[in-house]
Amino acid sequence: MNKNITETADLVLTNAVVYTVDNDKSTAEAVAVAGGRIMAVGSAISITAYIGADTEVIDLGGKLVMPAFVDTHMHPAKSAVDYLFGIQLRGVFTRSEYLEKIREFVEQHPDLEFYEGSGFMRSVFDETGPRKEDLDVIAADKPISIFSVDGHSIWANSKALKMAGITKETPDPPGGLIKKDPLTGEPSGLLSESARWPVMELFPEPTKEQYKESLLWLQKWFNSQGLTTCHDAIVKFEPDYYGAYEELAREGRLTVRYRGSWLVTPEVVGGGDGQPEDFVPEMSIDEFIAKGIKLSDSFRTPYWQIKSFKFFADQVIEEETGFLKEPYLHRNDGWYGIKVWRQDALNEAFRKVDAAGFNIHTHQIGDAAAAYALDALEYARTVNGPRDSRHTFAHVQMIEKDDIKRMADMGMNAIIAPYWSVIDDYYWELYYPYLGAERAYMGQYPAAGLMEAGINTSIHSDFSVTEPDFGSAIYSAVTRTQTEKVFRQEKGERADSFIRTTDYSGNPEPGMAVPLGPEEECLTPAQAVEASTINGAWAEYLEKDLGSIEAGKLADIIVLDRNLFEIDIEEVPEMKVLMTFFEGRKVYSAE
Repeated sequence: MNKNITETADLVLTNAVVYTVDNDKSTAEAVAVAGGRIMAVGSAISITAYIGADTEVIDLGGKLVMPAFVDTHMHPAKSAVDYLFGIQLRGVFTRSEYLEKIREFVEQHPDLEFYEGSGFMRSVFDETGPRKEDLDVIAADKPISIFSVDGHSIWANSKALKMAGITKETPDPPGGLIKKDPLTGEPSGLLSESARWPVMELFPEPTKEQYKESLLWLQKWFNSQGLTTCHDAIVKFEPDYYGAYEELAREGRLTVRYRGSWLVTPEVVGGGDGQPEDFVPEMSIDEFIAKGIKLSDSFRTPYWQIKSFKFFADQVIEEETGFLKEPYLHRNDGWYGIKVWRQDALNEAFRKVDAAGFNIHTHQIGDAAAAYALDALEYARTVNGPRDSRHTFAHVQMIEKDDIKRMADMGMNAIIAPYWSVIDDYYWELYYPYLGAERAYMGQYPAAGLMEAGINTSIHSDFSVTEPDFGSAIYSAVTRTQTEKVFRQEKGERADSFIRTTDYSGNPEPGMAVPLGPEEECLTPAQAVEASTINGAWAEYLEKDLGSIEAGKLADIIVLDRNLFEIDIEEVPEMKVLMTFFEGRKVYSAE
């Protein structure tokens, strides 16, 4: 202990189990904080030297202290607006419950000219999807548009389809699918990917004040989950959208720091695979990058910054739009999914973003998407030369081992969602018939393999696809199984007819509630915590300030009600955050 200590702490957390997540994964008993940063970490006795007359001392009675969580891919502002101002279908899992919630909202808001919502599960419906006629019964004279829980499709009523000009004769647009009734050929009501745009354009954008109100509401929830750093993975050139973040950051009202990515699409800059040769883009990729950089330079607080550009290499398997190396098995037309970009266009776009010193944040689901996106990243690296780029694949649902090695060789970041690496209704209703037993069971959601290859692997919720809950994320990362709570929510009255187990016992039979294979992809609790904290900080270039409890770093710290390293794994989803500190300031207390 230094006998010449003169500085006193603003805050001391003591009599705790401090899991630091430093290089040695060491533990301590106490932490001293001053000016928003960690002064010292050590034994309870040594930290008493930092206690002065005005120091707040919190005796934690042996509770677990950890770095706050980092979520490296989500959609916070858009999702928060949906929760506060739209039809919310999360928490129910049947067609009849969806329709009842939609009906209730319409009846409670008779003066609205448009009805917009989100949250239906694609697995509830057949391959054709939800039907427009169900919504027509609720409101035939006003447009209704409901986003799926993953955001990749829209359920629209006949009024919305008519206003958007979508008819029986409307062909699938490049990069999108208009689901048709198999008997009549009429649009069924489900629009996937780029086919959504004509309906989306009908609905008014939220105001800046709505975004601000929603973000302030959201951060209270996030802080209660121990979350203090997030990445908004789709930021468009909409002043009210990015301006809401910027104003709150400048006003000092944020208790979550945000990073973001500018969304680049072929619909704006051209270069789409299958796009007509005479397509005229809104702006060139050079103009787009220049505009993004200029705006990014104007965000000067540490609480809202954009240092990356977001690309979609493909879409999602549940909508048959993930890009695969082998065809979808439930179809007889040799369908491989949607390749979003032409290779030459993606090569040049990646090269230009990389040359500008920005990160490339790529949505990657299918193994074919991984391969061609890696080709483009390697092209950029070859032309520009290597640097500490930390380019990212988000989701990483399917990828071959050779491509995992390519990711590692380029120093990439992999963002995974353990919430999804489970066998659930999506698995049985969509992945199993679409991919076949071998690909569905053994070929999805690598985790340990990514980390063992040396790839920085971080965790995300993709909120609002999944609501962030790191106890559940850690549980599913370790077991590759749904939590008991989510299992019972999803199955409802059917739950008691299933045998739910975390034990691996061979290939599952249809309907079984067992872990997703392979077993070797299970993380340890320590690896899951690392992915939730320091690896997330590294992905955002924040590892010098966040992600571990070490002297000099910002005091983003949480206190949990139990020690996740000592309790039974089934207790981990029940963990509660007792306190959350954002730069040393208590922003949440369970009391």
